Amino acid sequence: MEGLRAGDERSFNEIYERYWYKIFLVAYQRLRRKEPAQELVQNLFLKLWERRTTLQIRHIENYLFVSIRHAIIDHINRQLVANHYKDYVSLYTVLKEETTDRMVALDEVSDALEKGLTQLPIKSQQVFRLSKLNNWPTERIAQYLDLSEKTVQYHLTKSLKYLRTHLKEFTFSVIAILFQ
Repeated sequence: MEGLRAGDERSFNEIYERYWYKIFLVAYQRLRRKEPAQELVQNLFLKLWERRTTLQIRHIENYLFVSIRHAIIDHINRQLVANHYKDYVSLYTVLKEETTDRMVALDEVSDALEKGLTQLPIKSQQVFRLSKLNNWPTERIAQYLDLSEKTVQYHLTKSLKYLRTHLKEFTFSVIAILFQ
């Protein structure tokens, strides 16, 4: 250890040769992968060399085994965080694509509905918009447009019948939007 503190490379090489494989086995047994185990061991010895003048090590073997255990725990924690992030990103991407698909389909249906409504007489358009888009009851629509309730129902039935035919090609899009 004194040779290591003094910067003697032969002392470092002796420690490295004596303990590298033992430390590697500990890392490999925990991680079950060769590359990360080798990387952790190499980083451990690199830090040992870089901090040789400031470290107060009494038993080098204990220091190395405790240090590799901490490095393994840190590595596993980083992997868990990375995996959670990957899962989040993939889920977000799927949800974003699904939402985008829904928005596009909804826009197409809305455009088709608007085009269909413009084909109806003005009163039928008004009745449909007030009833289905504004959720007004028949009585309120009748009072507002100065029509009888039967006339409001007639316009609503006429509108719905026409729009069902006009929007037939969008039936599957509507179902997909509502039940995804």
